[in-house]
Amino acid sequence: MLPTLTDLIRDGGFVCPDCHRKHDIDLKHLHLCRGAVAHLPGEIRRAGGTRVFLLADPNTWAAAGRQAADLLIGAGIPVNACVLADSHPAPNEITLGDAAMHLTPEDDIILGVGGGVINDTAKMIAHVSRRPYVYLPTAPSMDGFASATASMDCRGLKRSLPSAAAVSVIADTEILAAAPTRMIRAGIGDMAAKYISLAEWELGHIVTGEYYCPTIAAMVKDSLTRVMACAKDAVRGDPDAVGTLTEGLILTGLAMRCAGVSRPASGGEHYISHIRDMRSLAYGTPFDLHGIQCGVAVLPVLRLYAALREITPDRAKALAHARAFDYGEHAAAMRRFIGEGAEAMIDLESREGKYNTDKHAARLEIILSRWEEILSVIATLPAAEELAKFYRAIGFPDSPAAIGMDKDEVLASLRFAGDIRDKYVLPRLLWDLGEENLISLL
Repeated sequence: MLPTLTDLIRDGGFVCPDCHRKHDIDLKHLHLCRGAVAHLPGEIRRAGGTRVFLLADPNTWAAAGRQAADLLIGAGIPVNACVLADSHPAPNEITLGDAAMHLTPEDDIILGVGGGVINDTAKMIAHVSRRPYVYLPTAPSMDGFASATASMDCRGLKRSLPSAAAVSVIADTEILAAAPTRMIRAGIGDMAAKYISLAEWELGHIVTGEYYCPTIAAMVKDSLTRVMACAKDAVRGDPDAVGTLTEGLILTGLAMRCAGVSRPASGGEHYISHIRDMRSLAYGTPFDLHGIQCGVAVLPVLRLYAALREITPDRAKALAHARAFDYGEHAAAMRRFIGEGAEAMIDLESREGKYNTDKHAARLEIILSRWEEILSVIATLPAAEELAKFYRAIGFPDSPAAIGMDKDEVLASLRFAGDIRDKYVLPRLLWDLGEENLISLL
């Protein structure tokens, strides 16, 4: 039987029957129910807090921040409330610096009240100041509730940085269900991305031998199934369905902590979203909520995996493609398309050498010898049209064009998504097979 979210928190992790590692988590207490906010004073005291640094933005202050502050003050716990000036803050050095400047030596615990940006910023403040962190989410829009990383924009590159993990999460389903419907849809999109991340984690294990845990993967897949089953009720604002969505998002964050890598939660679809964010930083181009972008990016990735099922790998073709590849031209194209953020991607290649012909030849032999296994993993993915139909039923964008991504942007993002992290994802498999031309057929 798979460990449940309650099991993970109660036991502080578990010894895995599959990979035999001890999967530890940092989250000690979770209140996920209607009226959960009432537990906030007790959780602050349990974490040793005597004066709270509360971080919110104007929207999340109105949604739950003021209520949280009143509860704490009423319980005799002083609050230093920092409400950012920007209603839509960016996860960058400016926001982090603005928030950190309001922290005082007397504040001995950090409370984040908000969505992804507030959570990531508050986790970074807790991390660098060595204070415990408690999180009161106001929208089920992303899977970083309980993770120990923060997704930040650093000099034009989207990076996952080490941060504090929440010791307590107070997830009031009535507050969460009152979030804008678009943010609930974003949470569903972030969960839908797990179709790709789980498959690519297993593919990476097959091709490169990287660590993979079937138990963690099964936990996330089970949670994904339950979330998709209640998604229609969640977008209608039903607190119980929103609770199921939130539970899935929290569990996914804990799965990353258990695995020690982000593989259970992010794959090539996330990197397409990251590239869009980096282009926005460099050129001021449009971007959308993280979960919306990731959920939309699942669709072209699924179409490409379906196309891969129809090919027969050709060793000579793949080797010739690798020999003819011009990395200098590739890097120049990345610089033009992505901007400053491409420099870190190019630096990664100088250390990783994924385009090295000898390394490619070794990977290719594994791919050829284990092609049937690879196909069996791809076969577990849903059809793109099936997922697009589901998206339409919940009012979720059913194509990249629906969020303003034209074909050229989609194709370029797919080509460069394999350069963001040192993870084996779809663009790398296409390159190894010499089948990058499939991208242009979308």
